[in-house]
Amino acid sequence: MAMSNEEIDSFLSVPRIARMATANKGRPHVVPVWYYYDGTYIVITVTKDTKKVRNLKENPYVSIVIDIIEGKPGNISFLNGKAVIIEGKVEIKDDIDHTVAIEMYERYVGKEALNNPMVQFSINLPRHILLVKPIKILSWDISKIYGMK
Repeated sequence: MAMSNEEIDSFLSVPRIARMATANKGRPHVVPVWYYYDGTYIVITVTKDTKKVRNLKENPYVSIVIDIIEGKPGNISFLNGKAVIIEGKVEIKDDIDHTVAIEMYERYVGKEALNNPMVQFSINLPRHILLVKPIKILSWDISKIYGMK
């Protein structure tokens, strides 16, 4: 059963790992990414000169899945899962002042982590901002199907 727009917005507001698929010359490439949803775009920060960036320069379309499974394997509760699947087109921008990278690290690991040398190194790498404009959004919440809520 699909989630409502409000449920999708709420689901996307939680920091989760997304998996983003790009393709070039018919070959798919899937990577885990951090993201946030600003109500219009899925915003992702990536280091420059990566395979995903090269792919996006050739083919700006992506598919993203963000999902969770609640429960334990071997137990019927394992069927309690949710997912949002987004097909979209990407606009690539430079993260010149690293603002988006800083926001992303704060979202996922907390403001205190910004003082960590490894985090500082990562934030200061040359970066792009990927603005994913959804073309199609699919969702499901299995708990609605089986009346688990």
